[in-house]
Amino acid sequence: MAERPRFWDVGPHLPLPVEDTWDEFVSSVGGRRIADSLSKSPDFDNADYLFENIGSVLELKEVETEFLRSESAQRGFEGLLARLSSEDPTWRPLIFGGDGKYPSWFHKEFVRLARPAILRILKKANRQIRETKEKLSLSEPHGVLIFVNDGFTSVAPDIVHALACDALVHSYSSIDCFLYITINRYVEVSNSDEPKLIWNPSYSDRASDKLVEFIDALGRKWFHYLEGKIGPFTSRYEGGDRSVLHGSKAIVLPGEHGR
Repeated sequence: MAERPRFWDVGPHLPLPVEDTWDEFVSSVGGRRIADSLSKSPDFDNADYLFENIGSVLELKEVETEFLRSESAQRGFEGLLARLSSEDPTWRPLIFGGDGKYPSWFHKEFVRLARPAILRILKKANRQIRETKEKLSLSEPHGVLIFVNDGFTSVAPDIVHALACDALVHSYSSIDCFLYITINRYVEVSNSDEPKLIWNPSYSDRASDKLVEFIDALGRKWFHYLEGKIGPFTSRYEGGDRSVLHGSKAIVLPGEHGR
């Protein structure tokens, strides 16, 4: 039997349209699009999906933007470089003959430049989920934010995930589950030469065991569904060890950011 081509030889699957793909998936596993039961001009900003059997409201957010390329982030980065130059006038990047090593504070402050954009997504999703819960008069509803990160590659997946979860500890009380996934963006993880697609949920203290079981089952169905779209995976991993994402990074294809 011929050896199956490796990802690195043939490249990723053709991009799937995120919203249409999730619309189809949710319908196939017993959920529904909330907009289908509303008027064309509802008087509130509704969330995307409802699973009535457990009262779960899901909002889908697709991230396609490189947040750190925004004007505000660039100004922030210039400020970090100015601070670096002030603290160490001899510092130079590799391209200008320096050692390229940054002080310990630099990476932490650099990551914080992405925080405002992530908080805007959380704030809007929280409002949509809250208003949908109220309008549909759901009893003991669960709110789930599906955060599809196919575009923001400047910061590692585990750091993006940590930034969002840190904010959710103190705010955005309508979001009981933050579900970080990738659909068209493969991720490189430690100790593996297989590019991965991610399904990584985190829960608030309000989340019930029923919600956790539902999200776990939904994840299995999601990857079965994806295999029907893009073909079988070479491997799949399921477990509670979140450290699998430590040191991970998004795979950026040659020439991709130049398009």
